[in-house]
Amino acid sequence: MKNKYKTNLVTKMLNYVPNLGWTWEALYKAALNSKEKKRSSEEELRALFDDKISNIIGVFNDKLDEEMCERFNADNNKNFGVTGTVKALILCRLRSSQDYKSIIKDSLFFMGKPRNAYDALNQLMKTSNKIWEITGDTSSGRTFYSKRLILGGVYSSTLAYWLATETRSIDECEDFLDKRLDNVRTFGKISKQSLEVFEKTKQELHSIIKKKYR
Repeated sequence: MKNKYKTNLVTKMLNYVPNLGWTWEALYKAALNSKEKKRSSEEELRALFDDKISNIIGVFNDKLDEEMCERFNADNNKNFGVTGTVKALILCRLRSSQDYKSIIKDSLFFMGKPRNAYDALNQLMKTSNKIWEITGDTSSGRTFYSKRLILGGVYSSTLAYWLATETRSIDECEDFLDKRLDNVRTFGKISKQSLEVFEKTKQELHSIIKKKYR
């Protein structure tokens, strides 16, 4: 029930983020306009998210992950193979995000601050892990982490490409995603090439943030 309340609250908050950003003020306004019978105080709202805006963004990311899963029909896509399934899921994640393009840019700006580096990586790895879970991945140890790190780079670079141009459609991202997946080739190994993909991703995301907020 608590998680459902948090998700509903953050969903309501999205109406205020474009004007107020990812701020406590946006959360307070969402709570005031909530249909909940019992309204939380500002202190209670902060405590609900452990007094961290990054945790609010984390709930938003979890919401997009769930919508990705809902869009993806595992039964209809069971013959895709691993790479095909990963590709389909990434595209589903982008389609779940298409109504929030500017909000996602704002979240990247906020999470791009040094103090949020750990939370940002954790949220990215949660999305990556969710995708691998749906593919039926049973890896462990070093391979488990390398596959999620590499996929995180592929997803993030595709997200960066999509966000870089306001009018760029998700369909236009498909060729770009295909090339990124081809670059990685073997998900289970951290190669020099795959690490270059991850490094390029960080540069692309930084470029988008700088372009929007300079």
